[in-house]
Amino acid sequence: MEKTAVQPIHHVDRLYVISDLHLGGPPGFQIFGSSNELAGLIRLLADQDPGDEVALVINGDFVDFLAEENATYFDPHGAIQKLERIALKDDTFRAVFEAFPYFLGKERRRLIVNLGNHDLELALPWVRERLVQILTGGQSAAPGAHSRLYLVFDGAGVLCSVGGRSVLCLHGNEVDRWNPANFEKIREIARDVQIGRAVEPWIPNAGSKMVIDVMNPVKREYPFVDLLKPEQAAVAPTLAACAPQLVGELDRAKKLAAVALTRLWAGVRKPDGMLGATEAEDGAAPSTTDTARAPVAAAVRSQQAALQAHELLLMADDRARRGVTAADLVAGVEGIQLDAFGALVKWSRKESTSEVLREALETLDRDRSFDIGERDDTAVQLDAEVSPDIDVVIAGHTHLERAIRRRNGRGCYFNSGTWARLIRIKAEVRADPQQFAQVFAALKRGTMADLDDAHDLVIKSCTVVVVWRDAADSVKAELRHVKTIDDKTELDADLPASCMEIR
Repeated sequence: MEKTAVQPIHHVDRLYVISDLHLGGPPGFQIFGSSNELAGLIRLLADQDPGDEVALVINGDFVDFLAEENATYFDPHGAIQKLERIALKDDTFRAVFEAFPYFLGKERRRLIVNLGNHDLELALPWVRERLVQILTGGQSAAPGAHSRLYLVFDGAGVLCSVGGRSVLCLHGNEVDRWNPANFEKIREIARDVQIGRAVEPWIPNAGSKMVIDVMNPVKREYPFVDLLKPEQAAVAPTLAACAPQLVGELDRAKKLAAVALTRLWAGVRKPDGMLGATEAEDGAAPSTTDTARAPVAAAVRSQQAALQAHELLLMADDRARRGVTAADLVAGVEGIQLDAFGALVKWSRKESTSEVLREALETLDRDRSFDIGERDDTAVQLDAEVSPDIDVVIAGHTHLERAIRRRNGRGCYFNSGTWARLIRIKAEVRADPQQFAQVFAALKRGTMADLDDAHDLVIKSCTVVVVWRDAADSVKAELRHVKTIDDKTELDADLPASCMEIR
C-alpha cells in the first residue's frame, strides 16, 4: 500500500523557532537572563511583516518546573502554583509573559508551544488551561487570541510548511535515553486526578533524577553546573575542584549510582518517547543482523554498567567505614571517576587548585561542542529517525546551536540552542594561567552575578531559527541572534555560514 504523506497543519510565510528558555527558578539562580531580548522579539514579530502569516514556535523547555524550589520529579498538584509564580509573580519573567497577549492579539500570527522534558506538567489539562489564560491575557484576551494559540503536548512534534517546504520541530529529548517522556503516564495521572483515584508514583527518567537528586543541591552553591559546556569534559572536573567535599560524599555517591542504574534500564528497554529504541551507529538504520544482536549487546552493556555502579557503591561504603574524609579522598587519590559524569579529576597537594584544574581541562582546547557544523548525537539520531522527505528538522534540548545538511535526504538540520546562559572556557583563556585563575575565582565564588561579571565567560546567545520564503520564492533557513541596542530589538544574521537554501 502506498504511504500517504502527512499534511502540515501550519502553512506560514515565516517561521521562527526558539527553545530551552528555562523560565523558572528562584531569584539569583535563574539560568535565563534575557528578558528584554525575549520580550522584544515577541513584540517585534507581532508588528513586522503584517501581511505575512507568521508563526513563533517555542520548541520545548518553555518553563522549568525542575528548577523551582521544592522541585519534584513530576508535580501534578503543585504545577499551577509554580506556573503562576513564574509567569505572574517573578519580575524577571514579567515582561516576557506580558508580551504574549500582545502577539496573539495580532491577526496572521500564531504561537505554537511544544513540550520539552523540563515542563512536562504543562500537558496536564488543568495546567494547560491556566497556561492558555496567561498567554492570551485571560478575561481581557483580544478577539481571536485563543484560535491563534496551539499547544502540542502529546509528543507528536510540530509540522509546518513554509513556501511548500516541510519543517518538523521536535524538542530533541525523543532520542535522548536520559530524558524520554512518558506521555501515556501523564494521561493516566490526569485521568486519575480528575476522577478522584489514587495517583501512582511517577517514575522519573535518569535526567530528572540527575537534576533533582544531584544537580539542584549543588547548583544552590555553584550555579555553573547548569551553564558549563560540555558537561562530561568540563563540569565534573570543575565541580570537584571548586567543591571537593562533594566527590567523597557517600549519600551523593549512592544517588549517582541510582541515576546510573536508571540510565542503564533506559538503555535496555524501549524509551517512552516518540522515536524508536534501536541504537544505530553513525545514524544508520539498523540492519537485520544488528537488530538480532541488539538484545545481546544491550545485555552486555547492562552487565558492565551494573558492575560499575555496584563498584561505586562498594568503594563509597568502604571509604566511609574507614573514616576517609572528603578532603583526604580528593587529595590522596590520583584519579577519581564519577560514573554519572564520566570525568576524571587529577589532584595534587603541590600545585594550586586553579593550576591543577587548568591542566585537567586541556581536552577542552579541542572540543567542538560550540561548532555549529558538529554532528552531535542528537543531530545524528534525529537525522536517522526522521523521514528523508522532511526538508527541515529543528530541535533544541542540547543548548548548542547547529546548522548542517542532512545525510538522510536532501534537507537540513538545525538546533535552536538556548536562551539560558552558557559558559564556555575558551582555549586562549585556559592556556593563560592568569586569565584562568580569574575564571576559576568566579566559578568558585558561585553566584550568578559573579559569573555574569567575569570577562568573556558567560554567553547569552538568544538563538532563533528562521525559515522564510524570500521575494524570489526561494525558501531559506538560518540561525539568528536577538540583540537589544538602545532599547531596539534586532534579529542579527551574524552566522552567515548557517544560511541554507532549502532545495
